[in-house]
Amino acid sequence: MARYRVILSKGTYKFLTETDRELSLRILEEISDLQNFPFLTKPHDLAKLKGRKNFYRLRVGNSRVIFKIDKATRTISVEKTGYRKSIYK
Repeated sequence: MARYRVILSKGTYKFLTETDRELSLRILEEISDLQNFPFLTKPHDLAKLKGRKNFYRLRVGNSRVIFKIDKATRTISVEKTGYRKSIYK
């Protein structure tokens, strides 16, 4: 099975550099795991977002990663990353 390519947004880069190292590494590890099995919900706390086609959210502690999966090009585009209290606004 071929891996999915992951594209991180500028906002995600900024969030990862501004948060503590431990959380950043956990988020990067979870995103890396998605490359191999993006549709498995068991190893991840993953949920499809309502009202947005092909968008999902990944929970890592108090932070959330919002991403889109494009099956045709086999890419995962990470759109937003942030803390739960502000990510959905």
